[in-house]
Amino acid sequence: MTTARHKAPAKDAEEQQDPLIFHGPPGHLRADVTVANTGDRRLVVRGLTVHRDGAADVEVPTAALVLPGTTESMPVMLSMDPATKPGDYPAEVQVADIRRAALLRIEPALAMHIHPQRLLAEPGTHDVSFVAVNDGNVDLPLASVTRSHTSDGSKEPGPDLTLTLSAPVVLTSAGTVTVHARLEVPSSLEPTRRHTASIPVGLVDLEVIILARTAETEATS
Repeated sequence: MTTARHKAPAKDAEEQQDPLIFHGPPGHLRADVTVANTGDRRLVVRGLTVHRDGAADVEVPTAALVLPGTTESMPVMLSMDPATKPGDYPAEVQVADIRRAALLRIEPALAMHIHPQRLLAEPGTHDVSFVAVNDGNVDLPLASVTRSHTSDGSKEPGPDLTLTLSAPVVLTSAGTVTVHARLEVPSSLEPTRRHTASIPVGLVDLEVIILARTAETEATS
């Protein structure tokens, strides 16, 4: 971008520049913005504005001191709505009184979490619920049935735990949903050992702990 205190560059020259490309996930779009001072006084840059049709202007703080006849490059980070879908979004960047075409290149952001993430269970079939939160910008379908080996700390895996969702779930970008499911814990687990399992739920694991059971507990379970 070229700017000056007392004279503006030709509009046609600005329009011929390639778009300035910001790229990254929605919360961390990055670009290096170059500012050239063609005037005869120093130029103090304290921020820039991103304009996009149909969206509110975004003021981005930044700082640079550009002496007459020199050029400075400013690293700029822009944040957008975390649910913004991947793709290219045309925009304009304004520094002082100069605008330049820009392109916001949104990359996929895959992230989610669940809570609670850890459950205690006993052998048998249990109704369980947990909240799933999509922290990214891509829809995440959750498998209706998932399984995981149990482990008692030895090298050999134990029998599987099974998690079956009560209904199909697609976790929309930046969405939250309460998931209801059935957890099946095999009765063949050795009662004198503690067992653990990590059952896949989308991008994360639901940790299940089956405590060792006394003979009295085993007799009444």
